[in-house]
Amino acid sequence: MTDLARRGKILTIRIFASLLLISIYTIVTYNIMVQPINPTKLTQQLVRLVLTIVLMYFIFKGEKWAVQVLTFLLVLGIFMGVVLLFGSVGSSPFIAQIPLWVMLFIYARAVYHLYFSASFQEYFDYLHE
Repeated sequence: MTDLARRGKILTIRIFASLLLISIYTIVTYNIMVQPINPTKLTQQLVRLVLTIVLMYFIFKGEKWAVQVLTFLLVLGIFMGVVLLFGSVGSSPFIAQIPLWVMLFIYARAVYHLYFSASFQEYFDYLHE
């Protein structure tokens, strides 16, 4: 494994950890704010988290389709986040918008990493050797 591929692997792990932390944060804050906890909604959120982990697993196995699916979902999340920022959340105080801004930044960084980063491409090529 080259240094560039090793860097790509490390960055991929860091970005995936950030994505998982955002998902966990979303699940926890939603269920704290909405009382009583809706078991159907919690199950839906946990299934989404598990499917995200499965996509990440397939990316680590070198599956191009998993990269494309995760990138599409991240771009969709960015689009929805921007709509929220300029919609209902936009009138909220800035402190309430910070989690959404962080999510947008990490999602955008993940899209850049998966599609435009030379280190990820090198790591992905290494997976196919």
